Amino acid sequence: MGCMMDDGSFYYVERALEKKDLKVERVSTGIPKLDELIQGGLPKGSVTLVSGPPGSGKSIMCFHFIDAGLRNGERCLYISVDQKIENLLIHANAVGFNFVPAIEKKLLRLAHIDLEKSGAYHEMGEMVLTGDFDRIVLDSLSPFADTPIVLGRSVEFEKLPVVEKLSSYPSDSRPVIRYHVRRIFDFLYSSRATTLVTSELMSGTSGLSRDTVSEFLADGIILLDIDLVMGRRKLTIWKMRGTKHSFKPVDFSITERGIEIK
Repeated sequence: MGCMMDDGSFYYVERALEKKDLKVERVSTGIPKLDELIQGGLPKGSVTLVSGPPGSGKSIMCFHFIDAGLRNGERCLYISVDQKIENLLIHANAVGFNFVPAIEKKLLRLAHIDLEKSGAYHEMGEMVLTGDFDRIVLDSLSPFADTPIVLGRSVEFEKLPVVEKLSSYPSDSRPVIRYHVRRIFDFLYSSRATTLVTSELMSGTSGLSRDTVSEFLADGIILLDIDLVMGRRKLTIWKMRGTKHSFKPVDFSITERGIEIK
């Protein structure tokens, strides 16, 4: 649930307040030592941002998350923006994840969203809200922040909300980026699924995501980094609502079995 602020943004109230039992239910990330760092797993129904530079392991963390859900018989949705489905399956298989059986059993849906096509936002929103999924991955959020909204020809412009008309702005304008990201988070929170979204984090940037907005909307933030000087990979729990955690970075490696925290 959320309430509208004066600037048109949404503030998402803790969904636990809607329940009589305020105990936080946990969902495994699929990485045992990561679960230990966050009191047993991600809060159920939360949206967690996984940020890091290219090659830091963001997609692999998503593979672990989806695999853990499939092992529990949960329905999962993986939305890929950066990779075609065939390439995604090849990438997953290289680090120990074979998702083909789950796809055949209809436990897992893999979807590629082409942002250059009209109706991409509608397609994604309908997929998220009508699929009754337990776990969702959006990999990656970054292209959504960079691409202007493309409206279908059948849409009557004058009947759209004011924010929808921001599509006439330059794609890198702040109003468009803020609206794109908030619209996506609204879809994801409304689904009630536990969700991971990834974002590129380029060196030298001050924010915790490519769009610099999603870190304020997400329930949790996991930062992945590569220390080229020391030859190490580092993972930091930057934020996780309803969870006691350390801010101390931990070392991890990527092997043929995926992510292994040391």
